[in-house]
Amino acid sequence: MGQDIHYSMFYNGPQILNPALTGIFHGDSRVMGHYRRQWQDVPVDYLTFSGTYDMKVYTQKGHGRDFWGFGLNFNYDRAGFSKLSLSQLQLGASYSKELKENVFLTGGAQLGFSQRQFKTEDLTFDNQFNGSIFDPSLPTLEDFTNTSIFFMDIGLGGNLRVQSPNRRSKLDLGLSLYHINRPSQSFFDDTEVNLPMRFAVHAIGALKVADPVDILLRGAAQFQSTYREFVPGIAARIYLDNKRGKELAFQLGVNARFNSITDAIIPTIEIHLRTLSVGVSYDVNVSQFDIATDKMGGPEIWISYRIVKVRPLGDFKTCPIF
Repeated sequence: MGQDIHYSMFYNGPQILNPALTGIFHGDSRVMGHYRRQWQDVPVDYLTFSGTYDMKVYTQKGHGRDFWGFGLNFNYDRAGFSKLSLSQLQLGASYSKELKENVFLTGGAQLGFSQRQFKTEDLTFDNQFNGSIFDPSLPTLEDFTNTSIFFMDIGLGGNLRVQSPNRRSKLDLGLSLYHINRPSQSFFDDTEVNLPMRFAVHAIGALKVADPVDILLRGAAQFQSTYREFVPGIAARIYLDNKRGKELAFQLGVNARFNSITDAIIPTIEIHLRTLSVGVSYDVNVSQFDIATDKMGGPEIWISYRIVKVRPLGDFKTCPIF
């Protein structure tokens, strides 16, 4: 039932959700950080961090609206007494084609370089119990020839963006497939354990309902081997100031995560100040595991900073994705 790293605010981790979301933002370049700490009150907590950079490169001078997106994504994940960790560097590229005014089709690809490793210092084994007590001086009788492995993997995705002329109302529909080459995850030379492919679909939309108010609806479904995850969400963004270059908005929402049963209820809050955005969510665990967590799932923090170049008047390049 294991799965890839995932965030409750999945819409703020675009390169983990879909390679085709690389470069899909308002601006020219963007830096993001994402931090998650899950189940920190139990011994097998999870710590996840991601750092992302992506940018646009226009294909034409002047008013050309097709563009490339290029991205670099670093992920780190660690779990449990064994400190089983994943360190991952992903290189992404996408191409966005304007099908008609304010409708864009994007295809993306991603190449990942990963290391997975674990440590044995805090582990205990059956053979170290002498019949009555635990004796750490006894041999484990386990073969730990390899405690670290390296692998490469490939991901592909597509995204359709439809937006209104004012770009406040928009909709992204996409699907992606990760680990297409199914790299081996085995720590043993004579055994092959292939990483299952992960398939994801998403819908992320915003609707301007009044001059100072947007309603945001989003949902994602991810499938990896026997694991199933569905995360719908809704939020309201209120603009305290929506003048160009002085934007200030406050956002409040809630997400839910479930498979066959509801796993967590996730309140979210975000602040958007010009090109700086900060978001915080907290998983309220409502699954059967709450006997250990006391409903404390874990916090998640996201920060983003966009760089928007000032265009000269007259013949200039427009930014088609808001």
